[in-house]
Amino acid sequence: MWSNVLGQERIKRVLVGVLEREMLPGAYLFLGPEGTGKDAAAFELAKAINCLDPKSCGTEACDVCVNCLSIDQLAAPFLHFVHARPAPKPQSTDSNDITPEELDSIREQLEVLKSDKYHNLTIPKANIITILQIRELRLALSKSLTTGKRRTVIISEADLMNKSAQNAFLKTLEEPHANTIIILTSSNPHRLYPTILSRCQEVRFDVLSNEDISDALVERDEISRDEANFLARLAAGSYSQARAMIGEDIRAMRSEIVSFLRMGLSKSRRNAVKEIDVFVPRSGGGSFLEKRVAVEQRLLLLGLWLRDALALATGSNERIINIDQQQDLDRFVSRFNEPPKIIRAIRAVEVAQGQTKQQLQLRPVMLNLVMELEAALL
Repeated sequence: MWSNVLGQERIKRVLVGVLEREMLPGAYLFLGPEGTGKDAAAFELAKAINCLDPKSCGTEACDVCVNCLSIDQLAAPFLHFVHARPAPKPQSTDSNDITPEELDSIREQLEVLKSDKYHNLTIPKANIITILQIRELRLALSKSLTTGKRRTVIISEADLMNKSAQNAFLKTLEEPHANTIIILTSSNPHRLYPTILSRCQEVRFDVLSNEDISDALVERDEISRDEANFLARLAAGSYSQARAMIGEDIRAMRSEIVSFLRMGLSKSRRNAVKEIDVFVPRSGGGSFLEKRVAVEQRLLLLGLWLRDALALATGSNERIINIDQQQDLDRFVSRFNEPPKIIRAIRAVEVAQGQTKQQLQLRPVMLNLVMELEAALL
């Protein structure tokens, strides 16, 4: 059932049941952690609704008809896919007012998404959905539906809509169009207006099991079972996080994490800056996007490491992920063993993760994290 979507059996049953009863709401909010398949499920639902030869009593797409194929290729005239883009220049009234380089990046990322609905769009400076994009959407929805069974709108990471965009989008929800379903996806639904949330039916996605992630890594990404199990354990329930670590020296990164914590808590700014240079090289080291991805990976591992420390400090040893770093964890907990302080440190890492995703300057983010970790633990 819905084999293109990993795990999430509970959600599949819910959506299939709605399709069987033909009781689709006007708007859904697919919410949950990043990398758990929210966008993949949104596209699968769009196909199931519009498939010309559906399977399982009309609840599952055939994946071969013209409607299914056009949705997969983001080319269906009845599909509107909205995602964050680089902000247009101030005073611009054209949402396409972006540089040729930015346009090339968007096209490149969308090409990957066509064949891989678990791909995280990584477009430089794309951290906002603007009112101009929502106005374009409203104009498209005002036109008659000429093909497809039901027009489908997918707004990926809808919480990236700015205030003006959310206000404009609220009008779309308040004045629904016939034969139209809207699917918002979000990892941070608290950033959406309560009035938007109240008009959407929520579907909460669970973190994926290690087994689901490991199986997908072996089958889809063709890596060994041992490596797949290792990455799945570190992925915190996110398939996209696991995939981002493929080909990386994760074991070396985890050693860097321990060194970063040690130097960052030594009260030596010089040592802390040296460790930050490992995370964010001052020169070279690839593009900003590549540096950002590298920082995101290290922050993920740092958060997992601190959660392991919290598990040790609270006697929950069976929950430890970094089992092979037990000695380092024991040494850390022997010095920093107060759970409230470790929790505060974890929250500091989460803030840094959010700032990194907002594409703020990376070095100030990391320097601030060092100070927040000191304040939390020392």
